Amino acid sequence: MICLKRGLLLALSVFVLTGCIGPISSQEARQIANNRLNRYCGGRCGAFTVGRTQKIKDRWLVDFEAPRQKFTVIVENDGNTEVTAWDK
Repeated sequence: MICLKRGLLLALSVFVLTGCIGPISSQEARQIANNRLNRYCGGRCGAFTVGRTQKIKDRWLVDFEAPRQKFTVIVENDGNTEVTAWDK
């Protein structure tokens, strides 16, 4: 009986953890990129809009456009991000 409970608990834990480390969707990538760009800009970039979102290999590229700059945020499957900015 105890072994059955431990087995079920282990199976449930594996199921939950695989959902946490699985690949992210485009919507999740856009949300992560949006939050990262807000931190990067700190209110100095003006209003920006989401452009194209595309997946290349195991990362997402999310493009944003602001009045004076364009941004690309790279979102890795593990949630790490990198912001690239250039003037229009």
